[in-house]
Amino acid sequence: MSDDNGKTAVVITKPVRRLKVGYVRKRHEDRNTGFTLRISRHASLTLNGDWLEQAGFPTGTAVNVSVMQGKLIIEQATEEQRV
Repeated sequence: MSDDNGKTAVVITKPVRRLKVGYVRKRHEDRNTGFTLRISRHASLTLNGDWLEQAGFPTGTAVNVSVMQGKLIIEQATEEQRV
């Protein structure tokens, strides 16, 4: 399969992924004693799998995440943004 520019199009095995937002725990400690003061929970989303490479995000790729209400857009960082 090729696109209008004659380049071979990469087939994404499953273009829609269903994930669930989880959480990570962060331990806050007293700097002097090392004792735990409190533990907080923060929203977390983990992306992994071969489909990331199929979509053009191999290991080590710098990305920008645009954040809007109810939407995240992940794009490769440009050369200027990587510096």
